[in-house]
Amino acid sequence: MTVASLSLGASARADDGQDEVTLKSGGTIRGTVVSSEPGTSVKIIELGDKEVRVIPWAQVSDVERGKFAPKSAAQPGPAGPGYGAAPPPQPVPVPAPTLGAPGVVRLHVESPKPVRVIEEASTTVGAYGGYGFAIHQFRPVCVSPCDKVIDGSDGRRYSLSPEDMPPPDPFTVSQMTGDVTLHVAPGSYGRRQGGFWLTVLGTTAVVTGGSFLLVDALVTSSSDGPKDTGLSTVSLVALIGGGAVLVGGIVLLATSGTSVTLEQRGGKPPGKAAQVKPRYWLGEF
Repeated sequence: MTVASLSLGASARADDGQDEVTLKSGGTIRGTVVSSEPGTSVKIIELGDKEVRVIPWAQVSDVERGKFAPKSAAQPGPAGPGYGAAPPPQPVPVPAPTLGAPGVVRLHVESPKPVRVIEEASTTVGAYGGYGFAIHQFRPVCVSPCDKVIDGSDGRRYSLSPEDMPPPDPFTVSQMTGDVTLHVAPGSYGRRQGGFWLTVLGTTAVVTGGSFLLVDALVTSSSDGPKDTGLSTVSLVALIGGGAVLVGGIVLLATSGTSVTLEQRGGKPPGKAAQVKPRYWLGEF
């Protein structure tokens, strides 16, 4: 039974004829190599035959197994440049600012009310229909107490977006370095509104009192003798009272805004934050 099985297996392989033996005489024998023993012999079943042929090694020049084996179909590889869908662009990481360089600070915000630090990212200036315009792009940086490293080395402007108090003027940190504390002194919308109305009332009273006083002077000068019209007293009261109200309104307006100061931590006393004047040519007022 074992011999029969080997014969059937050899017969099946012989039909393949994938191997080749090259003889020193120049001839070749195609078939299925059963065994190859260098220095002894090569056993091969020739194509179309079922018997094993033994070839002495002295007659053999080369034995090549699988020379006539069917080649496997080439599998397509990955598409090269210019073929197929392009890979999505990978975002380029932005290097973190290095603390210690001029204008690069770790900002700590001390405020009795929550405030958001806003960075003016860029400004686009253009013209349309004969009119100029400026578009400011802002980016939120952090919320108090912040404690975040920011890069203001290029002189970029920062502002605050507070809750329930007037926003202060923009400021810069380009002249500072290291740890910096921003102190916020909240203003008051109520004080600002009260100052506005006191200024209006005081101005009205001053103008009215001055007008009455002028009329009284004209009436007195046109009469034959001194004549008290009663307007002088009212005019003086209105003029003095209106002036006091006007001064009070101006004081309220001046003290109603939110102010900020920057403190260089590490020995430098708090100083006024570097306020930035409005750039009127960019539409800032």
